[in-house]
Amino acid sequence: MLLLKRIGVALGLLVLCAISILRVARPPRAVSATASDTVFSAERAIRHVEQIAQRPHPMGTADHDRVRDYIVAQLSALRLRPQIQQGTAIGTRYRQAGHVQNILARLPGSNLNGKAVLVMAHYDGVEAGPAASDDGAGSAALLETLRALRASKRLLAHDVIALFTDGEEAGLLGAAAFVRENPWAKDVAVVLNFEARGTSGRSFMFETGPGNLDAARALRSAGDATAGSVYATIYRTLPNDTDLSEVAVLGLPALNFAFADGVERYHTSHDDIAHLNPGSLQHHGSQMLAMVRTFGTEPLPRTRTGDGVFFDLPIIGLVVYPVGLELPLAIIALVLVGTLVARDRKGVGTGVLATLVALIVSGGIGLIVGKMFVGPAVWSGLNATGLLLLALSATAACYALARQWSTPRGLHVGALIMWLVLALALSARAPGVGYLFTWPLLFAAGAALLSRGREIGQWAAAVVTLLLLVGFIYGVSVVMLGVVGTGAIALCVVASLVTLLLAPQLELVAGDARWSGALWLAGAGVACLVISALTVHPSADHPLRSALVYTENADSSDAWLGTLGSSTNAWTRDVIDQGTPGPIPAWTARLSDGGRFTGRKVQRVPLGGPHAILVRDTLVRGIRRVVLRVNAPAGTTGLVMRARGVKVLASSIDGRVVDTTRYRYHVRDWVMEYWAVPDTGATVALAIPAGGHIDFDLAARRPGIPTVAGVTIPPRPRYVVPSQTGDVSIVYRQWHF
Repeated sequence: MLLLKRIGVALGLLVLCAISILRVARPPRAVSATASDTVFSAERAIRHVEQIAQRPHPMGTADHDRVRDYIVAQLSALRLRPQIQQGTAIGTRYRQAGHVQNILARLPGSNLNGKAVLVMAHYDGVEAGPAASDDGAGSAALLETLRALRASKRLLAHDVIALFTDGEEAGLLGAAAFVRENPWAKDVAVVLNFEARGTSGRSFMFETGPGNLDAARALRSAGDATAGSVYATIYRTLPNDTDLSEVAVLGLPALNFAFADGVERYHTSHDDIAHLNPGSLQHHGSQMLAMVRTFGTEPLPRTRTGDGVFFDLPIIGLVVYPVGLELPLAIIALVLVGTLVARDRKGVGTGVLATLVALIVSGGIGLIVGKMFVGPAVWSGLNATGLLLLALSATAACYALARQWSTPRGLHVGALIMWLVLALALSARAPGVGYLFTWPLLFAAGAALLSRGREIGQWAAAVVTLLLLVGFIYGVSVVMLGVVGTGAIALCVVASLVTLLLAPQLELVAGDARWSGALWLAGAGVACLVISALTVHPSADHPLRSALVYTENADSSDAWLGTLGSSTNAWTRDVIDQGTPGPIPAWTARLSDGGRFTGRKVQRVPLGGPHAILVRDTLVRGIRRVVLRVNAPAGTTGLVMRARGVKVLASSIDGRVVDTTRYRYHVRDWVMEYWAVPDTGATVALAIPAGGHIDFDLAARRPGIPTVAGVTIPPRPRYVVPSQTGDVSIVYRQWHF
């Protein structure tokens, strides 16, 4: 009978883990194209993706204009009046500028107060791939949402502004232009943005605007949201951006959505229609349509609130409450744990020490073993399982050793004390994150205090803990970060914490096999890692990234073939390591805004280069103002401009001031990359100290590599794919002013 109970407990815990993982990993099924006209159908939306993602369509290319014309035609077919906002845009987060072509349409509501819901997705893509997911899926979802809204017989109360931004991949340029120059920006009352960082998975709501309690409550209307205030809190501290980063200056309520599974294909040629999961598109669109209807129906502007704590659970859905409750809940947990310590003092100190050692050892395992993983191994479920089992083994060994000097109850209370420290610290220092530890602690401590019904209380604690944390850590470590570095450490530490919190049930499962159980767990973990090492290799489904660069100095006979950044695969190394590399010239360091050039010298193939002409040179109040006209040859997608030799005090491009106050990071030289340079060129004005002179560098990039005498570039293996910029040619020139 005891054996059956042990098996039942083990199976029950495993089922809870599986439910938690599936909750964050599996998107809904795609809705058929035959469904009602008023619902979102991924089968209908994916037809738009098929058109958008035929080929790569970065700014400055014919395919970019093809996608623009397709979206405009679809909006016209919906009896909307699309507009194109054209002009020079300058980003405020990165040193990027360009000629953008935003596409806008406005679906009128019945209310005449002018306030509107802004829904955004970007229609440009990177140079390496057709951008089916990033962000063809977002653009297609927006078109399908507008169609469903049009099909409804009821008008929304408020206008809906559909904004297909341009230049997001170039540096959030279209969003910056909308905020800075479009008159509709003043009408916006709430913002929805849709992105992708992979090709599959559920669409996470991962970022919010300020005062997110009201927006989180509204998100409950989506019905099937995957969200957590932990994502929003952490994302605010990360050096990452989407179009919402530019719109954030408006200070409006906002929700940002993205799916991120299949990150190996992100910004590569495999971000295509074949790899886009229709279920991910469905989840994108279902939430988009639901939130537009909610915000479009309810009063605008929204009620101003503070931040909230929110997370989703199976059956219950989205749980939302004010962030002000976080610390009081943690204090209640403090009272419960304090009561346990007063009642069960024996062995508690040993329990605290054992927990601390287990966490340190588990984190060390994640750090050390995670460093072994490269390429596809970083995203391997087998490696994640192996790491998890090793962490469990270390925790079980610490527990078994500590049992010699403590009681099971003392060890458990000691573990609860460590949970309490985390809950209190996070509730006070990182509001929106503490719930991950407070709620499991409340249930576990409450169960430990019970004299009757303790087993039911323990199962309640297990349900809350596993449903909250297992899916969360899977999403963070396996889907988003990979089982390397922070992702691997977090996976192991959380696994150790959960194991010790559920120790009463796990001790029942292990019985007297505590030491042998630790050994079995270690053996299983090593087995998983060995199997992964033997079976997980680069493949078409798990590709390696590559991007070749042919570059020449138009002021000399110098030409090189190589790559910007590290060459991480054998195919790239074989291409660029042929022959004698020679010393890398200094001018190659100025080809881009980042990335060290490595490669070999080759025979030059003269290509058209960029030009800079001095238009005006004036001196006013001790400031020299140099005005230049910059041109790039036909086919140029991006033009890197760099001024060296003296500090640039201020600058403008095409009459628009460059605002550097919100830059993510600053560098010594003045650098700006201009995308989609018009045929007429761009006007650049630089203010420098009187008597100063600048070396002005230009590096014009275009897709593809020319045929170079003596150079044979073999076809890529199926497991090596172009990424980010793809293969490009860059022509460098320098002027002195």
